[in-house]
Amino acid sequence: MHRVVFALLLGLFVALPTWTGGAVSGQDPLEDSFLGGNANGFGQDLSLGLFDNPYEFSATYELNPKTLKGRVVLSAKLSGKYHIFSTTQAAGGPSPTVIKLLGKQAKMVGPFVPDRAPEIDRNSEFWPGLNVEQFSNQVTWTAPIQFSESPGEKPGPIELSVEGQVCEKNCIPIRDEKVKATFTNWVEEKQESLALGTFREPDSTVEWKIYLSKSSVKPGEKLELIFEANPDKDFHIYKLDPKDKTIENRTHLVLTQKAGVRAYEPKSDKRSVRKDLGVGGVVDYYEGKVTFRVPIEIPDTASEGETPIEGLLGYQACTNGACDRPRGLLFKGVYEVSKTKPSGDKLPLGIAVSKYDDVANHPDRQSWFEGDKYALTLSLKDVLTTFLLALAGGLILNFMPCVLPVIGLKILGFVNEAHGERRRASMLTMVYALGMVAVLLVFGLISLGLRWMTGQALVWGALSTNTVSLVLFTGFLFTLALSFLGVWEFPIPGFATGAKSTELSTKKGYGGAFFKGVITTLLATPCSGPFLGSALAVSLTQPAWVVLLIFLGIGIGMASPYLVITLFPGAMKWIPKPGPWMETFKEFLAFPMLLGVVAFVASFPEKKRIAMLSALIFIWFACWLIGRVPSWESAPRRLRAWGLGTLIAIAGTFGSFYFMQPSKYELRWVPFTEQALQAAVAEGKPVMVDFTAEWCQNCKLNLAVAINTRKVREVVEKNNIVPMIADMTEHPPELTAKLRELKKIAIPVLAIYKPGDSKSPIILEDILTESQVITALERVGSVGSVGSVGSNRQSNIK
Repeated sequence: MHRVVFALLLGLFVALPTWTGGAVSGQDPLEDSFLGGNANGFGQDLSLGLFDNPYEFSATYELNPKTLKGRVVLSAKLSGKYHIFSTTQAAGGPSPTVIKLLGKQAKMVGPFVPDRAPEIDRNSEFWPGLNVEQFSNQVTWTAPIQFSESPGEKPGPIELSVEGQVCEKNCIPIRDEKVKATFTNWVEEKQESLALGTFREPDSTVEWKIYLSKSSVKPGEKLELIFEANPDKDFHIYKLDPKDKTIENRTHLVLTQKAGVRAYEPKSDKRSVRKDLGVGGVVDYYEGKVTFRVPIEIPDTASEGETPIEGLLGYQACTNGACDRPRGLLFKGVYEVSKTKPSGDKLPLGIAVSKYDDVANHPDRQSWFEGDKYALTLSLKDVLTTFLLALAGGLILNFMPCVLPVIGLKILGFVNEAHGERRRASMLTMVYALGMVAVLLVFGLISLGLRWMTGQALVWGALSTNTVSLVLFTGFLFTLALSFLGVWEFPIPGFATGAKSTELSTKKGYGGAFFKGVITTLLATPCSGPFLGSALAVSLTQPAWVVLLIFLGIGIGMASPYLVITLFPGAMKWIPKPGPWMETFKEFLAFPMLLGVVAFVASFPEKKRIAMLSALIFIWFACWLIGRVPSWESAPRRLRAWGLGTLIAIAGTFGSFYFMQPSKYELRWVPFTEQALQAAVAEGKPVMVDFTAEWCQNCKLNLAVAINTRKVREVVEKNNIVPMIADMTEHPPELTAKLRELKKIAIPVLAIYKPGDSKSPIILEDILTESQVITALERVGSVGSVGSVGSNRQSNIK
């Protein structure tokens, strides 16, 4: 019988990784350190040229001489297909662009706002399921500023800092880039001819009121953008449906300036009426007055100050027999984001005439909103699939060595307690099963509590682009697999074996049956813990109600044998007999988890995979150390083992990523070609060529301790030296010939060319020191010598 069970469960557990909502996809193009705050590139796409950044910043500012208010303008120009990300990019994706005003002379009184809406990429390879907001070619951000005192007749520059990243195939970090904003001119405040709050065109048949529900709002709070349409008698306006592609016979709305807030799909206060035109077409419209409301959420991280909002509205008013021409409105206003100022009254927005076609044909007409604020996160199919997988997982737990042997004993115990009365025995068994389900729901609530304490739910796209999360998740899954293999065991909760628990579980009646279910489930944690740990990890990525659904499914699945046997006593014979096969089965379940570990390691940037594998060795050793002290040993000894094991795992992980990941001072290497070398030297630029290979450990040592260092990088940037990498991993003939030209047959070799001379480089070889490299680099500006610096030890190319 157990062979049949094995065959059934094999299929389920091979598919186990898909329970998490999909494999982690894409490599992390972002972070350059284990604890890196800003996501950074793991490489540099150098198709643009040999040494130029693919981005360029410039900034200016202007002031009102009376109020000392003004605006600062920052422009970013991007080369090729590179793009930069918005200042409002949501968490879990690429690094947003962060712009700060430095110094005390002036302060920002509002956020930086782009000159156009960002391009939205909803199908990113690296951040699936996330809206990636990006700009290509050029983008200009503007922010209001306020000077504390007059800067004089000729104001000097003010300084900005920019952080973020630009990406194409790979990403390049922008680290605290300083940009000086120069003064352009004095300006007077412009008075725009906008009607405030209420507007009607002279020959129109509709009066509009457009306003915000609050004039001041705190970060993290909500407000509404409200549109009230009041048509003249017998007139109506058409239905507003931003998801509909139809242009004719529709009311249209688009927010052209949101300044980083989240705006959701507009809702009307009444249902539309559908009318058959009698010629095969229908129209949808609202009878009489109608109000539209756009829910808006202010992010918790929103900058304080004046925040603009702008948009376009298109409409057409008709009677049952005639129509006015299509019309358009422009609306705009500024509200305040403040942590201290109380919410103000409603804020009327300025309104002016625009063109209907401007909004009807606007490229963002169907994409400016976040979607229905109250939409379900998952489809019905997703919900059923999730629940059924959880149910199957709970059922599988019954085949664990800690669980299966007690099923028959517990049922027989209830039969004896009921003195053979089937109905009472069934009720006792169901109450016992209810106790099991209750424990699993408590686990679900605990997982939600942990998620609440850590901030927010993750998404798989966020997980796959966050090194810290990936390390924790990979290490956690690995420890669960080691537990299934018997390297260590989940400890039984202390209160589950205490005197009070024993007293409760020995009671008769329904109360005793319930606590028997609770205690039995807790005592099974050494076997079920790894599986429940996986469910806990999955819960980090799901809405709260789905988390509870998962744990409810596991609980019902785990209790299902008791429920089935209660209803069908004959099913008892189908329960497999306990035996050594249970331990084999438990160990077998470790291998799907180990495959999951492989998938997670593969999702790391290539240069960090070795560091993660090293960290897993330390975690393995820590689990082995903990497992060496059995559960029956004294508490002090077990605490020492846990303390030492935890310390080793943490220190080993930090150490692995500290010593085995790329340096944060890594130079901006370009691939070596003879043509690139000749071009750079001819342009009067020094060139440093590093002949290296993946199999050359001395080469990697040189990079880590002598080349990719802070001091070397400063010399390279100061002297405008072009660093080139000559990758000998696969013995390319052109590079082998270049080595022979340099009269070398072994690597490491570092060739440093002075400007205008591609024939007589300085040669550094074998194991190098930082000072050797710096000395040679500083020589190339004035002296071009052929020489060999370093020892004569060589790593031969074979």
